[in-house]
Amino acid sequence: MEPVATTKGRTTHLRYELPHCVHDATIYPVKAPNGSTIILYGHETGVGILWRGGRPLKKATAPLKQPAKPAKVNGTNNDAVMIIDSDEDESAKAASQPAVPEAEFEAEEEELDPDQPYPSFIQQVRISLNTEVLHIAVPQIPTISSLRPADTIPAIFNKKIVFTVACADCTVRVITLPLNPPTHAVKEKPISAKSLCGEEVVKIHGHQSIARGITMTWTSRSEPNSSGDSDDDMDVDGDQDAAAATPGRRRRNQQSHSRSRAQGEEGFDLLLASHSAELGGLLKIWRIQLAESSLVVTHPVAPHKTLTLRKPASRVVFNTAQYPKRRHSQLLIADATGTARIYDVFAPSSYRRGASGSSRDPGAFITAYRSSFERVKGNAYSPAILAARKSIVDVAWVSDGHHILALLSDGEWGVWDVDRSGPSPPADPLAFSLRGFVGTSDKDGSAGGASSPKKGGSSLLAPMTPNTRRRKEEVLFQVSSLPSSNGAASEDSVIIWYQSEVYKIPDLAKFWTRTASPGAGNSLPGPGLTHLQGVPLFRETITSVSQFDTTSQASRMAVPRDSLISAEHRLIITTSTSRPLGRDLSAMLAQDQAETEEARRTDQALLSQGELDLGGMDRLLDNMEGSGTISKSLTLGNPRKVLFASSAA
Repeated sequence: MEPVATTKGRTTHLRYELPHCVHDATIYPVKAPNGSTIILYGHETGVGILWRGGRPLKKATAPLKQPAKPAKVNGTNNDAVMIIDSDEDESAKAASQPAVPEAEFEAEEEELDPDQPYPSFIQQVRISLNTEVLHIAVPQIPTISSLRPADTIPAIFNKKIVFTVACADCTVRVITLPLNPPTHAVKEKPISAKSLCGEEVVKIHGHQSIARGITMTWTSRSEPNSSGDSDDDMDVDGDQDAAAATPGRRRRNQQSHSRSRAQGEEGFDLLLASHSAELGGLLKIWRIQLAESSLVVTHPVAPHKTLTLRKPASRVVFNTAQYPKRRHSQLLIADATGTARIYDVFAPSSYRRGASGSSRDPGAFITAYRSSFERVKGNAYSPAILAARKSIVDVAWVSDGHHILALLSDGEWGVWDVDRSGPSPPADPLAFSLRGFVGTSDKDGSAGGASSPKKGGSSLLAPMTPNTRRRKEEVLFQVSSLPSSNGAASEDSVIIWYQSEVYKIPDLAKFWTRTASPGAGNSLPGPGLTHLQGVPLFRETITSVSQFDTTSQASRMAVPRDSLISAEHRLIITTSTSRPLGRDLSAMLAQDQAETEEARRTDQALLSQGELDLGGMDRLLDNMEGSGTISKSLTLGNPRKVLFASSAA
């Protein structure tokens, strides 16, 4: 797949044309062992998997010569044919199935063209499911670090891609396949009739109508905890700053970590949730056991829990907090009546009204939020009984599951402060702590391209026809977090989109803090909310938006995240333009800093091995002398100025 590159300002759009219609696309949270970023997209007949960048596959070597056939002897038949008994046990067939050949990669990553320095797709695979794939869900997978040992994460995530799709034949399917891209030989000759490159597909029949959405996470096999949790323990999530604040909470957190380690030794399960419009609104939760490299499933797959909703849900999503944080099992359920409720799959049954407190059947709704009322046009004195709440188009968890971001049908967006930990908790805990408008027709011509919250403005979010409402108002949020390696708060980059309009908040926490400060004023769509322009859609509708991973250094330098936009028949990657340095002092400073940092790390490694020469010692001493001035200029002033300047551009 070769891209068509177009550049506008500091942004380059890479357009990849596809021969089929794309319904959904996302970026897998774990990279392949060769360093490739994995892109998943659902199309008319199945799923496509792309491996972008990283070390390319080695070129195929010449095939080995086949040994000469033995000479025929008089009186013998021609070539003998081995006939396998057709009644052989299926498990024996699976055991005799050949393993996927290990791919070999080049020692270095591909050399990029200076004129087009963009990673290419080193491999692509299309898995046929004989039905349309409408939705794709991937789990939240933390990075292994000193704060998150490998034994607290399911081992399958280190070997396999694990994701869930909702199909047009009313099924939900869980798909696993190796993280490594397959070799070209495997693509040309599949390993078996039912597997192209080692994928395994678990089909779940749970709905009588097409699922409107899916979400997934993972948990310990021991959840819910048989010993039960107190009300205080419901809010204990093991955060380092919270543990340091209160000795009693530190003890509870230590107990929680020790308990989670014991639970992790027993294994992990996948939690899936799918919802449809049947019976006026149906939500089904599935629980599938995870083995080291596969799923343990007994057919037919029975749901772990089934809920009948008051109205069909417009969006259902698991909390972005990860196990062992208690809120990892919370489901956010929003509908068109303007209500967003939080359902905890493992909450004690005492949370339910009239329950006796038994933990045999856990799960309960714990909180509800409601949108504001719509303005009745043309009649300011209409009865209050006729007022209706604004429909919730989409919702998403932000700030590691502490807050909820919501987009309403008239273009208003806002943040509900669930645990009142934000910079501006409102007097009414159910009201928006932060709010703004996007997509209204009252453009003010600002640099950010967003509109201010003016009264009476018509909304671009209003559907043109009933038939296009569901297709165009399906998923309009995409939140990507940059987790901190030292336990600090994560950075949330938010994208809000509708039709061809795309808005971006590079750092929600900083935007919220600046808006809540006394000197910020009341104009929310100021610096921090940017309008992404020039996307080559060619009159097609955006079907999904995802964001690529970034680094802490890129975040400090206010380098925008790359984005993946899927239209109806194309994938578009937006990336920052890599320009020649020339007179660009900022680029020169960034390159000098990167080169100096790389040289310092090399010198430190040589010094630890006792192999550093005199020149290296001089460089280390120079860095020590100048580090105070350099770090001060880079960390105090420049990041904030660069961030605000780029946000307003």
